[in-house]
Amino acid sequence: MSPIHIRPVRGRGAPRRAALAAGFLLALSVPACAQSPAKQGEAPAGAAATAAVSLDSLQARASRARVKGSEQAPVTIVEVSDFQCPYCRQFTEEAYKQIDSAYIRTGKAKMVFISYPIPQHTEAWPATEAAYCAGAQDKFWPMHDRLFATQREWSGQGNPTERFARFAEELQLDMAAYRKCVDEDQVAPMIVNDVMQASSAGISGTPTFILNGQRVVGGAAPFEEFRKNIEELLAGQAGTPQP
Repeated sequence: MSPIHIRPVRGRGAPRRAALAAGFLLALSVPACAQSPAKQGEAPAGAAATAAVSLDSLQARASRARVKGSEQAPVTIVEVSDFQCPYCRQFTEEAYKQIDSAYIRTGKAKMVFISYPIPQHTEAWPATEAAYCAGAQDKFWPMHDRLFATQREWSGQGNPTERFARFAEELQLDMAAYRKCVDEDQVAPMIVNDVMQASSAGISGTPTFILNGQRVVGGAAPFEEFRKNIEELLAGQAGTPQP
């Protein structure tokens, strides 16, 4: 999958934060893993290479799974979010459902989830691991929905790993693969990359939404604000002469 480039904002009246997002590159493709030199007692080089390919495939699957909607959708909504953020939960409970119904399911928009677990939210990282590991089995969005729906139950309650494992069981995941993914932090490079990209863009709050690299919507905005921006982007594309 090609990386998503957030282009400089054009047009009058663009939100100030959009300028911060001008160089935002959200790399949905997974970087290659570096291999340490073989040592005595290690698996043969061929086995190490096979393991690397397997892990890369897991991360690639997890990355693809967090994209919701048609690849051909004319509008891309990049959501920078934190599973423990109450405003992110508010967006998921309110505007997200309407966006999903009106634009994602109709092929007009697709949504890309980028995790930005802020340090004071100590359960946000394991929640992201649970979601991305579920994504490796094509269940990112069901886990995403479950995590936000139960946020009040696990937020601030200490290590939520087993609670999240129960969610995985309810979603009928391969539990051996899921637990291995979580226990070995197999999706940690994805989360680190998300954080680095968001930080380098100057994004300091969640949720933040970047639409087609041109517009920024901040906070748990109402559906009407998203609708206005999406419709204007769709209208602009419809009025662009085709080569």
